Order: sequence, then C-alpha cells, then structure tokens
Amino acid sequence: MKIGFFTATYYPTPDGVSHYLRDVKHELEEMGHEVHVFSFNGDRSEKNVHVPMSVPFPSYPQYNMPINPFPMYLYKMASKVDFDVIHIHDPFMGSIGYRLARAKKIPVFATFHTDFVRMKESLKMPLKETLFHLSWRYNSYLYKRCNLVLAPSSKALEYLKESGIKNSRELPLFVDTWKFNTCKRDIDPYIVQYLGRITRDKGVFRALDIAEQFRGDMRFKFIIAGTGPDAENLMKEAKKRNLTENLEFTGYVDESTKLELLSNANLFMYPSETDTFGISVLEALSSGLPSMVPLNFPLTHYTEGKESGIITVDFQDPESVKETLLELRNNHQRMAELYQVSRSFATEKFSKEHHCEELLSIYDEFGHLS
Repeated sequence: MKIGFFTATYYPTPDGVSHYLRDVKHELEEMGHEVHVFSFNGDRSEKNVHVPMSVPFPSYPQYNMPINPFPMYLYKMASKVDFDVIHIHDPFMGSIGYRLARAKKIPVFATFHTDFVRMKESLKMPLKETLFHLSWRYNSYLYKRCNLVLAPSSKALEYLKESGIKNSRELPLFVDTWKFNTCKRDIDPYIVQYLGRITRDKGVFRALDIAEQFRGDMRFKFIIAGTGPDAENLMKEAKKRNLTENLEFTGYVDESTKLELLSNANLFMYPSETDTFGISVLEALSSGLPSMVPLNFPLTHYTEGKESGIITVDFQDPESVKETLLELRNNHQRMAELYQVSRSFATEKFSKEHHCEELLSIYDEFGHLS
C-alpha cells in the first residue's frame, strides 16, 4: 500500500505528533508499505520525506513556516505518486493532501492530534481570537469532508462529535515500549519531572505553583525539560518566586537525554488540560514512571478502574498536590507498586504494532472508494 501523510510537523521537531508520525512511518515500512511524508518541518535526508524551504514561525520558533505559503510544487510532486490513501494530520498542509485525494478519487483520512484552538494562550499575535476561531471553522469544514476522522482518545472523540464531526472514530495512540523501558530505583532527592513543550496550554506554569510549595525543601527536586515560546517567561517567573534552589531547567532535550531523565526520576508531572491523548505521559508510564496528571486526563479513560500508575490531582489546589507528593515520597512500598503497574498499563494496552494493524484495517475498510 502507498500511503501519503500530510502534516505541519515531522521528526525531529520536538513534539508528540512528529515523533508519533516517525514511529508509524517506520512501522508501516517494516510491514512492507510505502509511506511518503509532506511537511513544513522535518528531516529532508530521510527517505520519502518532502519538506519545502521554510523559516521559523515568529511566535513559535520551534516550528517552521514555508517561504511560499502555497507550496503547490509539493502538490505536483505528490500527484506523481500513485497513492492508495491520503492521511492528513493538520488542517494546513492537510489541505494539499485533501485536494490531492479528491483529485485522484482515493480515500482521505484525518487525525485530530491537537486542540490547537486551546493553544492560543501560548501565542502572541494580533487578532489571535479571530484567527483561531476561523482556523477551527476551517478545520471542521475539512474534517467533515474526509472519509473518516480518527480521534486519539475517547475524550477527543466526544469533542469531535459535539462539534458536529460525526464521521469520527476512536483510535488510541501508542508508545514504543521497547525504547521506553528503563529500570526504576529509589532516588534521593525525590525528583519530579516535567517533559514537554513549554507553553501555557500545557499547564507548565502550574508546575511552578507546586514547586513553590516545596521552596527550600531539599528532599524534593523539580526538573522542567523542553522548549517552547514561554520558556523565557517561565524561567523569569521561577526566579521571581525564588525557586532556583530545587528547580532545574534543562532546555531542549534529545531522545537519549529524554530516556535518561525518565530513568532518573521518581514521578512524572504533567499539568496539561489540553492534550487529546498524552503521549508524554504514556512514554513515562512505559518507562515505569508513575505520572501525576489533571482530573479527567484522556489516558484515565482506559484504566477500567484498575491501578495504572496514573495519579489524578487538582493542579489548581497546590496544597493538596503537596500532600499527595509527601505521601508518595514517604511510602516506598507504594512507589514500588506504582513503578510496576505503570509499565504494565502501557505495554498491555498501547503497543505500536496493534495501533498500526488497526490503522491498516481502517484503510482497507474504505479501500472500495478508490
């Protein structure tokens, strides 16, 4: 099968979507399929990855934008490939994929990766409310014309249905359980790790509220890893609150450093209330690292009431979060149990192989339309 991915972001861009697409592409290729990626960002040296000339996006420099806002030469390049299906992963580059699929009369799928409307608080630009509103309207328009829209969680599926996108179905994401497989051990001081984009929509400023509860308490150490448009503001705020003693910023981390950070922490903390799934949390759980997340976090819908290593808290109540952290630190037996169930939850429910098999089954289901 020849598959075309159209996406604004691709590996090594530091976000969950780009890493997900890289893993899916490689797995599908291992299964004998041919996958082409058309993206604004990505490694041009990788086989079948097509990226136009681009420059950093001013309000979000970890992402690029094309010099030509209508890179139609990518459309011409893609039209030369005899694709069986097109799969779009954002509404912008996805528009090119959608036009190509309709011109070739082949099935077109979409995945709702990011509730980007809720990202607007992290961006500084004029008329952003209007722009984001129009963007979501266009996103909905595009989704409704696809053969099927895939939602990465039941929470995301519910949101799509409520938005009038009825042609949607749930397909949970996955984690590379072979790569994210580290040995846990008791670490002193007790390290609480955040790893992800440094943006307000990820709730990372809530991490400062929690760290502030432990100012001067050297039994705890908080590490914030990642990059993003709010990184400088976050560091200034930490300094203003005098949190530098037991709070560390690492900046951008590569894959090997990410694995090292996850293997040298006691707990993963992820305050985001905007995620449609939570890849970063799943990577931590696969590494045997219990994870503290907000109430009603998407991954909690898969626990079936059983132990999973997921600890839900109200991040708007830092004092209660402090009590939870103190209880965990002081209960070594409980932490040992959490290390074990975290790994089991990830490996039993979210394998890469199962995800790709389900994806191919969905492609085949609509194959008669080509």
